[in-house]
Amino acid sequence: MEVPIAAPPPLVRLDGIRKSYGRHAPVLDDVSIAVQPGEIFGIVGRSGAGKSTLLRCVNLLERPDAGRVDVAGQDMLALDPAALRTARRGIGMVFQHFNLLSSLTVAANIAFPLAIAGTGRTQQRERVRELLGLVGLTDKAEAYPRQLSGGQKQRVGIARALASRPSVLLCDEATSALDPETTGEILDLIRGLRDRLSLTVLLITHEMAVVKTLCDRVAILDRGRLVETGAVFDVFTRPRSAIARRFVAEVIGDDVPPGAAGRLPPPADHEECRVLRILFAGPNSTRAVISEVSRRFRLDLNIMSGRIDEIGGEPFGLMAVAAYGEPAQIDAGMAWMQGLGLDVTVHS
Repeated sequence: MEVPIAAPPPLVRLDGIRKSYGRHAPVLDDVSIAVQPGEIFGIVGRSGAGKSTLLRCVNLLERPDAGRVDVAGQDMLALDPAALRTARRGIGMVFQHFNLLSSLTVAANIAFPLAIAGTGRTQQRERVRELLGLVGLTDKAEAYPRQLSGGQKQRVGIARALASRPSVLLCDEATSALDPETTGEILDLIRGLRDRLSLTVLLITHEMAVVKTLCDRVAILDRGRLVETGAVFDVFTRPRSAIARRFVAEVIGDDVPPGAAGRLPPPADHEECRVLRILFAGPNSTRAVISEVSRRFRLDLNIMSGRIDEIGGEPFGLMAVAAYGEPAQIDAGMAWMQGLGLDVTVHS
């Protein structure tokens, strides 16, 4: 009899985190997340949702008022100052606006945390050379930040964050200051570094498209509270909270174009017209369902909108159709599609 392999403990665990400033409403209100080793975990929220504060609680740049912070098996809040400095070397951080020192070269910016930690010059040079190769900036070692593009500056920031060989990489809106093409390049770089260096990545963003492209799991914050968490594919295909549905709609679009339902022709006598929202996911997502349900249940289907995409390597589709036919046949067609594992609802 095979003994099941136990899942590894989370590398980062935040339990019951609370944080307030003065007498204002809590910035974080009883937030708990657990990040597994090797995963890319996204935290999403509007401005003011508390996501930056939550991220900074991981390395205690912000100390929570209540709760527990565990990183790599250590209770961060129980560490004395010297032990906390040591623990922070295992947590790299990438900032939105790069935070490079303009008076230092690229190589010196990357070496800066190593110099602060007392690393010898020879080891600094070797590590900087290695990191420049990892982020694709070997030819920029002696350049200054003013001579770099935004994407190149962020690559320097990533290299600097990796200088001390951390196991955890925190990304604070690392792509929000970049154009779409450069954003894609940086996301590819972060994914590649995760795979190559066995990193665990925790990032915050207000862009659900970043989560869709990069993350394995996601947590959604709203006004300091955790409203939803789960695998990215699950959150995109079956969002439970209103704010998650709004975030997802920004990426995949509205399923029924505004005003389209009002322009549909009326149904024939004894028939009905229902606008159906069909979400294709799972093993039957590539099946020719629309033509099959039309034949099986004698329905006329008018495709109003549709989109095929991929989330986390799994196919995903969203379609809106106007179904014309006898009410019982429409009911039967919906039930048949739901039996295939598709999510079918009537658009109101």
